[in-house]
Amino acid sequence: MGHLPDEVLRARRTASVARATLALVAVVLLAADHGLTTMPVVCASGFAIIAATAGVQMAMPHTDWLKLEESLAPLSAVLIIGLGPQRVGVLSILWLAAVACGVIARGGRVGGVGRALLMSSLALPLLRDGTITLAYGGLILAAIALLLTCGRMTRELRGMLDRARYAANHDGLTGALSRAAFRDRLDAVAAGPDERRNLAVLLVDLDNFGAINKASGHATGDAVLTSVVRRLGEAVGEDGIVGRLGGDEFGLVVCDPDPMALARRILERLGVDGELHGSSACVGIALIPRDGHDAETLLRAVDVALRVAKRTGRRHVSFYAGEPLSAPGARGAQEALERLIEGDGLTMAVQPIVTTSVGRTHAYEALARFQARGTSNPLHWFALADEFGLRDELEVACLQCALKLLSTRPEGTLLSINLSGPLLLDQRTEAVLAEPESLDGLILELTENSLLEDTPGLHAKISQLQAAGVRFAVDDMGAGYSGLRQMTTVRPTYMKLDRSLIRGIDADPARGALISALLGYARQTGGHIIAEGVETEAELEALTQLGVELVQGFLVARPQSPWSQSEVRPEHARLALVPSAAPRAALAGY
Repeated sequence: MGHLPDEVLRARRTASVARATLALVAVVLLAADHGLTTMPVVCASGFAIIAATAGVQMAMPHTDWLKLEESLAPLSAVLIIGLGPQRVGVLSILWLAAVACGVIARGGRVGGVGRALLMSSLALPLLRDGTITLAYGGLILAAIALLLTCGRMTRELRGMLDRARYAANHDGLTGALSRAAFRDRLDAVAAGPDERRNLAVLLVDLDNFGAINKASGHATGDAVLTSVVRRLGEAVGEDGIVGRLGGDEFGLVVCDPDPMALARRILERLGVDGELHGSSACVGIALIPRDGHDAETLLRAVDVALRVAKRTGRRHVSFYAGEPLSAPGARGAQEALERLIEGDGLTMAVQPIVTTSVGRTHAYEALARFQARGTSNPLHWFALADEFGLRDELEVACLQCALKLLSTRPEGTLLSINLSGPLLLDQRTEAVLAEPESLDGLILELTENSLLEDTPGLHAKISQLQAAGVRFAVDDMGAGYSGLRQMTTVRPTYMKLDRSLIRGIDADPARGALISALLGYARQTGGHIIAEGVETEAELEALTQLGVELVQGFLVARPQSPWSQSEVRPEHARLALVPSAAPRAALAGY
């Protein structure tokens, strides 16, 4: 029978209470009037059996105990009906009602042995008397009708309830657990004994799933989601739990000694053929009980890990690496984040942006570094700040820390600092930007992937900062919302090409044509293109051939402590020797 829903248990207990009450009423009536039957003691014993078996139903509604109850309960029919005369009265009515309550309390089940004993008990008076009275014949028909009707109705109602509960607990399209049901199952797993091992919760998010619906239709998108759930189920096995938590987001609870390896196998399964229409995924992982003891905490932790994975790139896997989100005080993730916001453990590294024509540093990008317990990964701390609603506070703290480098930067260079677009109009940002004596030489990279053109007061604020010597850059060109509408709104001095445009540019003429068009726009507006994420010689050569002069990436220079070198290392001087087939944008004044 397994676990019974609370609604079913309550209904069965009600039927059992009614059954026991009917039996006790009959015993009281027999004690008050012995003339109700020719064998009051025997009859009272039968009703006592009914009361006792009803108690079994109430106390232990499990399969084994119900089978024992089914075997004992029919003996009451022998004592109450089978050994007595063909008399139909109050005792017969009470017995018949108790039988109906017993069938309901068992969920409509009427065992073969119980059915045989009951019918035999009804037949015994007939065999003994050799005749049948009209009233007793009606009792027999009523008993048969009541058994059939109560049993059938109870089973049908239970089936309807099971189907309704299944529909409520499962996604109608894929058959995976619904979000609420998944949380309940995760809560049950997380509340298990402390000695459990190798338990983890994984959050799988499909990349760019909306494009499938737009390009191929919703029917294709539905087929992809169904296939994803099937593959996830195959990956985690029968003991794993699979839930659909959102449109293209899936939760897994697994028992595996190496959840990272499992996550990578899942990514491989999702990319084995064209069935998923080129969609891939990212995976976040949280460990049970290390990262939480309840579903809410674990889902928050794994969501932070997923954000880190998605920010890192397609087909990435990330563990939650911070303090427990639910832990109070100094051991908790929120207080650790608040300490960083206050400046405790927050430092800056810088990465050069190099002019290829002369092999010299044009600017430095300030990059936040977090010296905190758990992890120093900036992506983790920004994802955690999103979770706690402290993203703006962390960005302002990073801006304040980075601005301390402005006055000490090497001569002839600029300092570039990341800032979300909406924070331009924040009073806290205004106060921080008022601290340096001069903002000349500062580049603000607008990083927020949201459109800013309708933000009231934006143009006035940009003009005010430009008058103070601030230059603007639009970051992540080619990714998210950072595109032409951002360029026409901000009118930036610099446009930073996203790594997704740079990766493999040497083998993709189409992306080369797009970059050439952006270069043309930059020349006509007096702006400049920066290619970030340059990691191979082939990429650098292709960009130089296109006419891109400003590059940033591990090939040129890795992030370093501030001003550990004011120029590009000697081995990078060769960048000036790479021939260019296209005219270069002027960099006068820098």
